[in-house]
Amino acid sequence: MDKFTVELIVANKYGVLNRITALYAKRGYNIDSLYVNETEDSNVSRILISSKGDEYTRTQMVRQISKLHDVKKVVLMSQVEI
Repeated sequence: MDKFTVELIVANKYGVLNRITALYAKRGYNIDSLYVNETEDSNVSRILISSKGDEYTRTQMVRQISKLHDVKKVVLMSQVEI
C-alpha cells in the first residue's frame, strides 16, 4: 500500500469535516494525517488528508469526496508535491 494525500477545498461550514471523515470511516480507510486551515477567504477552508491505499482506494476516495455537497475541489497530490 502506498501513501497518498488528498487536498480538498471546501465551504467553511459546520459539519463539513465530520462528513468527510465519516466517509473515510464508512469505507474502512484509516486517516494517517489530517490538516485543516482557513484560506484568505473566510468562507473557504483547505483540508489535507494523508492515508494509505492502492490505486483503487485513491480513485474511490476522490470520487466519493467529490460527491459531497460542500466540497468545491478535490486534488490527489503526488508525492513530489508534498
